[in-house]
Amino acid sequence: MASVAQEAGVSKALVHYYFSTRQELMRNAFAWSESQWQAALDEEIAALTTGAARLECVLLMSIETSEPFSNPRLLWNEVWSSLRSDDALRPLVDSSYRAWLDRIGALIDEGRRDGSIPAAVVATEAAWRLAAVGDGLDSMLYLGLLGREKARGLMLGSLRMELAGE
Repeated sequence: MASVAQEAGVSKALVHYYFSTRQELMRNAFAWSESQWQAALDEEIAALTTGAARLECVLLMSIETSEPFSNPRLLWNEVWSSLRSDDALRPLVDSSYRAWLDRIGALIDEGRRDGSIPAAVVATEAAWRLAAVGDGLDSMLYLGLLGREKARGLMLGSLRMELAGE
């Protein structure tokens, strides 16, 4: 709470006025961050014309280490850690994660319709696998186990293999 107050340039008492607990602050920050992140993704893919191009862009943004994509990813890592002690946070995370899976699946379906993704790719299964790859790479980036370019290469390789049915 003190860090948030310092970053915002306000008193700790003011932060406590609006958020009585760290968990309440975390839930609100997470909800706000998710909406900002989704809007940034929408803007990023707006000009792309195929489902495959949009899918690639969205997956790469999920492991992006620069703004506006890095801070929401850092918050996600903090939120994951808080799930053990904040049962009220779990439904927000569950809903957000399911929306993420749905988004990946919808982009695969879009690509199947426009011909940029093979019709044989099963959207739901591919979405789960690609999300798992993204989560793992994001965690490795967070821990400093690999760099941005290596993570991007691994994500693109996983995407190519998934869309090729390998």
